[in-house]
Amino acid sequence: KRGGTSGSYTPADDGTSPSSSALGLMPHQIRGTIVTYMMMTPSVPAFPSCTACADDVVEEYKKRGFEFVKCVCCDADGTYLENVSGLTSFREEAAKKIEECLDWDDDDSDDDE
Repeated sequence: KRGGTSGSYTPADDGTSPSSSALGLMPHQIRGTIVTYMMMTPSVPAFPSCTACADDVVEEYKKRGFEFVKCVCCDADGTYLENVSGLTSFREEAAKKIEECLDWDDDDSDDDE
């Protein structure tokens, strides 16, 4: 268990984790380079609204199991998992902040003249 998303990092597979398998852990990112033909899975800060491992998603899966998976898969518009993970509210907050940044008052520049 990650112990919360605040300040946590995605797990690195050192082979000692109970969730480690022959295929390793599920990475949050896979990065590669064509120059060296290498892929790497960096250990990065966990995204609090991750649709795979956000605390609310994990808890909902633990409580409801297959019924949760079924609801996610049968959701026609794809928003159920986004709502559970907090991604919907994250996007709304981001949109508001962008709007605030772009909503500059042009009258302020006239006062200098």
